[in-house]
Amino acid sequence: MIRNRIAYIAVVLMLGLFVYLYESEMTYAALYAVLILPVASFLLAAISRRRFGFKEHLSEVNIVKGESVKYIFRIKNNSFLPCVNVRVRFKANSSAIETDFRDRYFFMGPFKEFESEFTINAKYRGLYEVGVENIVLYDFLGLFKFEQKHTEALELIVRPRVLHMKDMPLVAASQGLDTVKNYTLEEDYAVISDLRKYQPTDGHKKIHWKASVKRNELISKNYQALKKNTAVLIVDNSISAQGSDAIVAEDALMEAVVSVLAHCNRLQYLTTMHFIGSEEKITGSFDYMFTVACRMKFTDSSNFDDFLTNFQKMQADTENVVIFSHCVTGSVFACVQSLLVFGNNVILYYFKKPSDSEAVRISQLMDLGINCINFPEYAKTLANN
Repeated sequence: MIRNRIAYIAVVLMLGLFVYLYESEMTYAALYAVLILPVASFLLAAISRRRFGFKEHLSEVNIVKGESVKYIFRIKNNSFLPCVNVRVRFKANSSAIETDFRDRYFFMGPFKEFESEFTINAKYRGLYEVGVENIVLYDFLGLFKFEQKHTEALELIVRPRVLHMKDMPLVAASQGLDTVKNYTLEEDYAVISDLRKYQPTDGHKKIHWKASVKRNELISKNYQALKKNTAVLIVDNSISAQGSDAIVAEDALMEAVVSVLAHCNRLQYLTTMHFIGSEEKITGSFDYMFTVACRMKFTDSSNFDDFLTNFQKMQADTENVVIFSHCVTGSVFACVQSLLVFGNNVILYYFKKPSDSEAVRISQLMDLGINCINFPEYAKTLANN
């Protein structure tokens, strides 16, 4: 546009020189025509810009990390006026998703439509804005531009990948270990253990009608109690990294959490989850817990060491405790040891390459029989298999 303006000024100066040197009707007509053209060009572009319409959409708005999606953009000139040159600029988070977006330049004739399609590859989980950043219309002389900012971006939801974990070392209540003593009890409705008098809190399902008729009073059934396998997930959602490093760290952590949730769900373990910012433990169906995990907010101001210490102090039941920690600090090391002493089966997933001191702690924990797993390396192994 700057070159067009320089060229236009040069033409005006040249015509002015011709008028000065060769004053005639023809030179004046040429000068006036050149002076009027920018006004006509400006008005034409100003009118045409209000007759433009564009649409954009994604072939899918909810995908899994590693999948691709198509982005389709359409722009149409709804006017009979020949329009101007158009430039469309697109936006996307290049550190988290890969796209083949590039600025589009094209000319729009009367009632013409332009369509463009791009591919978006999801590298990491998260919520990302994609689509049009702005549209710029230029008059046919290229002297003026009208920028139309686009504030309503499309949202692409990228869910974390769920890995199929086969060898997660959980301890089942049915193994009969001495350390397994406080698992949640359920009742096996196929086996009646004994009979007793009806209590107001008993439901109709517990009434033994035949025995009630014989004894002329309501008799309730006691069913055989079953031990329920349980697992508790403790998630370190504090992130000290910034920018793309934070995205990578969050992605690895979320992939580990949802993969463990899926594994526990397949084994029908009663699973609860704790993370920084949750007022109480999270439990429920897999779909519900998966949704909560995906929406988990990460913070750079909280201390996971304190959070884990408080949980360890309040942990009374003996069960499977799965800890997701970015690194194995001294506090994490002490809490894991304490949980082990009280009979818990502890599994520790860590995500950063351990320092020398952390490597020593990890070695000591593994000597105690605690499973310490570097999840990024473990994920590569699962992917290769």
